[in-house]
Amino acid sequence: MRWSLDQLEILVACAERGSFSSAARHLGRAQSAVSTAIAHLEADLDCPLFDRSGRLPRLTQAGEALLHEARAVIRQCQRLDARARAIAQGEEARLVLAIDEALVEMPPVDETLEALARHYPALQLTLLYGAQGDIAGWVEDRTADLGILLRQQGQGPVLEGIGIAHLQQALVVARDHPLAALASPTVGDLAAHRQLMIASRGEDDRQAPLTAQFWRLNSFYSMAELATRGLGWALVPRHIAHYPPFRDDLVELAGEALGTPPVIEVETVSRRDADRGPIARWLRHTLGERFRDRRWR
Repeated sequence: MRWSLDQLEILVACAERGSFSSAARHLGRAQSAVSTAIAHLEADLDCPLFDRSGRLPRLTQAGEALLHEARAVIRQCQRLDARARAIAQGEEARLVLAIDEALVEMPPVDETLEALARHYPALQLTLLYGAQGDIAGWVEDRTADLGILLRQQGQGPVLEGIGIAHLQQALVVARDHPLAALASPTVGDLAAHRQLMIASRGEDDRQAPLTAQFWRLNSFYSMAELATRGLGWALVPRHIAHYPPFRDDLVELAGEALGTPPVIEVETVSRRDADRGPIARWLRHTLGERFRDRRWR
């Protein structure tokens, strides 16, 4: 291969400007230099690119086909230059982001990923979705650089969590569950039935159940699914209670004796000893803004 990027740029200019002279003026070069570059490119590629029999040169069939390839090569070179500049300025070349499955299909998260693609097109991004306990574990063992999850206890000394939003929770049961028939259920009523609880990472940091009958799960979506089947009552983020597969089969329990369900915090986690690049910092900031804009409470 003896052709150069400069020759490809001249080919594109000639094709877009319609003549060698117009391309020369656009590139700030002598027409003879442009003509010579095209002739050398044709020799290097071993095929004619322009038909010069008319008043103005016209792309041959081979020239039309290779013009598309030339543009693709130029675009790739532009991406390489942009990526090299970004890396030189300290931006991460790649990022592994772990996201709690409870935050899947949430507009603030999806909108942030869309903005990330626009602002940092050269970034190589890997997305890992997992249950709540998986996220902190992946960040801790360096499988992921940054995690987004619903806050839990027992993250360990190497992780740092930064809160970015609060989500309202809902106390739910299946429509045909005995608790659903009570006008004003009490804590004592809840204690008479199975509780479905989220499982935290550490044995010592688990929240105490309200009843002797309880199951622990590592997924809020699984909790909601089992609740629809009448297997117990559960405290889940409200957006999960309203998720289309569940919302018609669940009812929220409410009453003065139960009070207002607590909120749950959304946070990002990273290792304390890890470098925080500008893209990771941008992600944290933008996620917080998106949640605040939509008032996810």
